[in-house]
Amino acid sequence: MKPSFQEQLAVAAKQLNLEPKRKRKRKKGKKKSTEQYSESEIKELMGMNRRTYGRGRGGAIRQK
Repeated sequence: MKPSFQEQLAVAAKQLNLEPKRKRKRKKGKKKSTEQYSESEIKELMGMNRRTYGRGRGGAIRQK
């Protein structure tokens, strides 16, 4: 009777002095913080109330 494929791999690994790969342990996920932001705070974080600039004549940067 032939040995199974796993057994053949184990024998080959021993002959080549290789260790079989070990399964990695799964890490537990971190809990997400549940901070609540107001609409005005979100807009401020996104930068909606900032000045806007553009290129004018001759390449000068000017406020729109």
